[in-house]
Amino acid sequence: MAENKDQDLLYQPLPQYVSGEKEKLGLQELSCPKDKFVESFLDRQIQNFKPSEKKELKKSYLLLDLPYRQKPTVAKKKTRLNSKEKKAKKVYDIPPEHQKYPLYIPLHNLWLQYIKDLLQVTPTSNLTMLQKKMLKADLHGALVTVCKSRCPSYVGLTGIILQERKHVFKIITKDDKLKTVPKANSVFSVEFEGLRAKIYGNHFCLRSARRANKKFKLPMTNQTIDL
Repeated sequence: MAENKDQDLLYQPLPQYVSGEKEKLGLQELSCPKDKFVESFLDRQIQNFKPSEKKELKKSYLLLDLPYRQKPTVAKKKTRLNSKEKKAKKVYDIPPEHQKYPLYIPLHNLWLQYIKDLLQVTPTSNLTMLQKKMLKADLHGALVTVCKSRCPSYVGLTGIILQERKHVFKIITKDDKLKTVPKANSVFSVEFEGLRAKIYGNHFCLRSARRANKKFKLPMTNQTIDL
């Protein structure tokens, strides 16, 4: 109500005693159309007025009676799930009907081709370079055997790696059982191209993406991988 009252006062006509004394006060009727008043006023008031400046001033104007309109905020579309949402939706869980060893034999064959192209083993290959490449290789699809483990029940376990987490391997065995084997205090054996690689899990406790970008310095004081 207070705002409407102020607006009524703002737009009221001049009082009678002011309009009656227009000549004494120097008030005159507009001698030009209303839309030309600003231009004529600037011409009268500003000397040495450049046309470019005049054009810029004509673009600038102040709205007195229109309220500020805030642009509507558009909610950003969420494209990624956080770790809590992934866990709730069981994104990385393998359903029981997919826990079948024969389903992942083609994956293992693809991994054999991948590791062959990656290492390119020849009789004159540098063993140190092969170790560096193997340290960064993707192990999803590799057929591994647990050689040593703090838990005796894991020793001798053989299967295809389906998932590699920071601290564990998820392995599907030939009897269609999904096993989660901790990397820490475990030694794994991988065979390919007539070679056998031993992976020491204590030094593989990294996510596969981070391990691919990490710079390993060989020879290492602690055993990480043997070929």
